[in-house]
Amino acid sequence: MERLTEVFRIDYHNGWLVAAYLVLVGGFVYGLLQPRSRREWRSLGLAQAFVVALYAEMYGLPLTAYGLALFTGQSEWSQDHFRGHAWAYIFGWGETGAIVLTIVGNAAIVLGAVLAVLGWRQVHAARGGLVRDGLYRSIRHPQYTGFFCFLIGSLINWPTALTLLMFPLLLFVYIRLARAEEADAERQFGTEYEEYRQRTGRFLPRWNRSLA
Repeated sequence: MERLTEVFRIDYHNGWLVAAYLVLVGGFVYGLLQPRSRREWRSLGLAQAFVVALYAEMYGLPLTAYGLALFTGQSEWSQDHFRGHAWAYIFGWGETGAIVLTIVGNAAIVLGAVLAVLGWRQVHAARGGLVRDGLYRSIRHPQYTGFFCFLIGSLINWPTALTLLMFPLLLFVYIRLARAEEADAERQFGTEYEEYRQRTGRFLPRWNRSLA
């Protein structure tokens, strides 16, 4: 039984687990974003770099944990894998807080997956036409909203120094990509798309005009 427990024990320096998550989550992110143009493939490369940075530390070499251990003088940061749910321990919420943040973070990831899947189903069903119903009745880029939920959920669940630095860059890249796609759609659909754009938000419903 002890040997079986050791096999399934989650800890750092698990290269096979890092590889497994890179394949699974990398495929998940590809499914979220579904790149088609060269511009979208370049943006996906940065998104996949986020995935590598996240899981390489989560189950591989915990550089952020080492830094926190050095900064605080508490070796537990680099020895206790559960402390990777770092926000709870930084703010003194303990194990209970870590469990709550894990649930919240994973819920955001699942929400992101649902938004992206539903959005892309509508796009493919339209066969190149302008989609204005379902999720697209309120927001113009539900697939990117879903991706942002994935990023936020990941940072709530397991923050690292590198992914925190990459987060604003990814936001910038995909906001710029969304604007470029809107310009392409306006050239293709003309006033029909302009009228649709005026009624909807870019990533959130129209009431949040700061992101519209």
